[in-house]
Amino acid sequence: MKTTGLFFAVGAAVTWGLVYTLDQKLLTKLSPVSLLFVNSVLSLLATAPFLLWRTGSLVRMITITRAHFGLVAGSLALAVVANYFIYSAIRLLGASTASTFEITYPFFVVVFSALLLREAVTLPFLVGALLISVGVFLILKLG
Repeated sequence: MKTTGLFFAVGAAVTWGLVYTLDQKLLTKLSPVSLLFVNSVLSLLATAPFLLWRTGSLVRMITITRAHFGLVAGSLALAVVANYFIYSAIRLLGASTASTFEITYPFFVVVFSALLLREAVTLPFLVGALLISVGVFLILKLG
């Protein structure tokens, strides 16, 4: 189970690296809002058949959506804003620099998890956050 999770995590990192690189090229011709729209429409078209094919998933989604509509709506709104921000950053700074800042998101995940979910902030997290911050600083200053 953990091996499969690690495979998916590494796959996501590699895929996002390629996506950011392609997005930089696309953003020379498209605005961040245009890319966001195209990405959203194509994502809907690509995933809808899988959701419809597995009717149990569709029923669960509808049930969960009703019970947690505020969370779903908030998550969706934040995802749109986050994607707009990263597309704008890629367009203005380039994929490498934008991703360097964006990679600090684990720090914010832990902060918001502590504030909203009451999860504990551990010493390994603090050390990791410091290392990420030092790494970002080194890349930007010595880069």
